[in-house]
Amino acid sequence: MRRSGLLALVLVLLGVVAQAAAADDDRTHFRRTTPRASLEEEAGTFTLGVPSGRAWGIESELRPLPAERALAVRLVVADDEVREAFARVAYYASATGRPRQIAIVDSEAVAAGEGRLLFVALDPPPGAVAYRIRVLARLRAGSERSQDAAIQARVSLVDRAATHFGSLFSRLLPDGP
Repeated sequence: MRRSGLLALVLVLLGVVAQAAAADDDRTHFRRTTPRASLEEEAGTFTLGVPSGRAWGIESELRPLPAERALAVRLVVADDEVREAFARVAYYASATGRPRQIAIVDSEAVAAGEGRLLFVALDPPPGAVAYRIRVLARLRAGSERSQDAAIQARVSLVDRAATHFGSLFSRLLPDGP
């Protein structure tokens, strides 16, 4: 009797752990676009710093295209060395491997000292079956590197119709930068 109770407890605990791991796999994972960038993540909010040169930042894994959706990107730039930060959606004809992008769409730019909620509609070109979201930044001329906490970003997948509600809708998003 005691063994069967212990076995039942172990099975329940394994189920809870497996459920939490499966839920974690549903969220979008990001990585740095260069090892010279800094990246911290806490509760879905990313804090990053970037080196000089081209646009650097973070990118998601390849994701299948959902129907009638958009990305809501809450972006805050706190470092004066950052000239601009923005979100970029890249579209792909394959959902596996490291395929070449077939089109890109950039959001509006956010300057130093600003914080904005940006919406980028997922409006793929013909042949696209997957996308990748990037949050990128460019530094001012002559800058070597931003602060490690120069940019805060939170990316959410939303219904495309929600993009028409503007700032009223932004109050419905999870708290973030």
